[in-house]
Amino acid sequence: MNEEWVLEKTAAGLVEIANRSRRVPNRLRTVLILVDGRNSVGQLCASAAALGNIREALAELRELGLVAPQDGGLPPASRASVPPAARLQGPLTRPDPQAGRRRSLALARLYLLNAMEQSLRQADLPVRERLRNCTTRADLLDAFELCREIAAEVGVAHIDTIEAQFLGMLPDEG
Repeated sequence: MNEEWVLEKTAAGLVEIANRSRRVPNRLRTVLILVDGRNSVGQLCASAAALGNIREALAELRELGLVAPQDGGLPPASRASVPPAARLQGPLTRPDPQAGRRRSLALARLYLLNAMEQSLRQADLPVRERLRNCTTRADLLDAFELCREIAAEVGVAHIDTIEAQFLGMLPDEG
């Protein structure tokens, strides 16, 4: 695993954090929580050395499909040469279909917060507070429309995938 890779949680990783559907061991779950889409593999290994062999845990999480390198593992200098549309086809574009998966407002809100943070980077600030204050299905749907507008402004190509995952976690009206 490349020291310079910046790993991020995949859609499956976000679901695992929210509902523990795969029952990964606690040590792996702790490392999964540390993956934030900002720190490189080298930085994660250095900052969490007390947890043991982080590199091995990250490799295992990658094999499980819970984390993936941003931009396909391209070094920062190469990212500029990749067209923006190609760069945006990251881990969140792979839906994680699960029959009978849990649905809840909290799960949908957490997923959307994480997805927007990873997709929008600094442009997610207006969305964060609004999502944190959502307490109803209608509030979350309204907040998602704001997410969609901001995503369109900054060019997030995979917003439809995020929407499908989000709606799959959102409980039915009732």
